[in-house]
Amino acid sequence: MSEISETLHERGRYATRTRERIAAVLRDERRYLTPHAVHELLLSRGASISLSTVYRTLELLVGLGIAAARSDEHGQNAYVFCTVQHHHHAVCRSCGRVEEVRCGPLERFARDLRNDQGFEMEDHAIELYGRCADCTQR
Repeated sequence: MSEISETLHERGRYATRTRERIAAVLRDERRYLTPHAVHELLLSRGASISLSTVYRTLELLVGLGIAAARSDEHGQNAYVFCTVQHHHHAVCRSCGRVEEVRCGPLERFARDLRNDQGFEMEDHAIELYGRCADCTQR
């Protein structure tokens, strides 16, 4: 059973071939993709799938924590594959590659904020922008 199948099963969802294919595209590409881009990649790989199915599945994957979404400057959502652990994203401005970043320092910050000021942080979202190792070496 694949990592994607296991995660779907753990969250009480069926691991359909369509769900696995869409999640695999996100995992393989390692960058934010619009639903249209996911659809085109699936079609190029021989899948027969509707764009509406891609939209619904991407939203399901976000709800299950398998993907994350963000809106671009035009209001278009784009999606990226995520591991189950809490993390943030480092996005390369040159090639678009997305890397997951562990949040140990942020967790320590939240603990210090709680201990020093009595503030209980409930949520946060961070994206870091720069250039990945491959683009830095070019």
